[in-house]
Amino acid sequence: MVNQSAARVLTRAKPRLEFETPVMLSIDMTYVAFYGEREELVRVQGAPKDKSYNWCYKFATANVVGDNVHFAAAMLPVGHADYHDPESYPGKNRSYRVGDIVRRLVDHVNDVCRVHTRRLYADREFYATDVFSVLEQRDLFYVIPAPRDDRVKRFIARMDTDVEGQKQVTVKSEHAVYGPVKHGVSNTRAETTLVGLPPDEDCDEMQVFATNLDVNDEIGLDRRLTKKQITRYRRRGGIETAYSKIKEFAPWTTSTNFSIRLFHFGFAVLLYDLWLLVDFLVQTLIDIIEFRTKPRVTAPRFRAFLRREVSALL
Repeated sequence: MVNQSAARVLTRAKPRLEFETPVMLSIDMTYVAFYGEREELVRVQGAPKDKSYNWCYKFATANVVGDNVHFAAAMLPVGHADYHDPESYPGKNRSYRVGDIVRRLVDHVNDVCRVHTRRLYADREFYATDVFSVLEQRDLFYVIPAPRDDRVKRFIARMDTDVEGQKQVTVKSEHAVYGPVKHGVSNTRAETTLVGLPPDEDCDEMQVFATNLDVNDEIGLDRRLTKKQITRYRRRGGIETAYSKIKEFAPWTTSTNFSIRLFHFGFAVLLYDLWLLVDFLVQTLIDIIEFRTKPRVTAPRFRAFLRREVSALL
């Protein structure tokens, strides 16, 4: 129901949105903190190490990325057997696989939202053999940050340098990754391209991305074009803000019932999309469509409007 409703919102906005054709899609994971004992609770999972809490609920969201807005096109609860197919994966570990999340979200955006996806951006949690395999099967370009394992660290150490000894944009083709793939084996091989970017004015640390874009580092012009293609990943930076905004729309609850948590998050996604739609339509009415870091209709103002309208109906 949530995804069908999100598709209707996107359909209402598409005629006026300045999306590229095909569109860019960003997929990321949202963590909703759970404080309490995990015993006898379902679908509560371990939180990432950089979080201040140990347990959480996980939700994956696909966002259509445009020059002027990021619409949530679909959401998926993570770790729920009804939404994943763990039996199709090899090995004893029957937990969810990020590749299956990508399959379902991409297919929904293409088939239900009728938005043709060509390029996908995702967080480093999606750096996996299964993800690379499904994106190649669906003929999608991707840019995904590479986690700093030993092999990536060695790549960074061997990056090209200029005459002053400073790191330069470096490309490593046919970088092999191994892991389980749906309907495959536990050590399936997939290949990707690593791109190392040195620190600059926008980022003060070394960055490494996995991609299947046509990139190389043969000459200076190639390096500049490669950097331009990869740094477009930063356009998804607004997605991180989007997830925090989605949580602002979620009703407060202390319930440990997963169905209630799922409803609250899905409801928040729809309210977030409606807010974006209203803000975007306001801009179209005053004939100003531009990339803005701040909305013309703020989220608190929109929530206050909804509160008044709902109170009047009740």
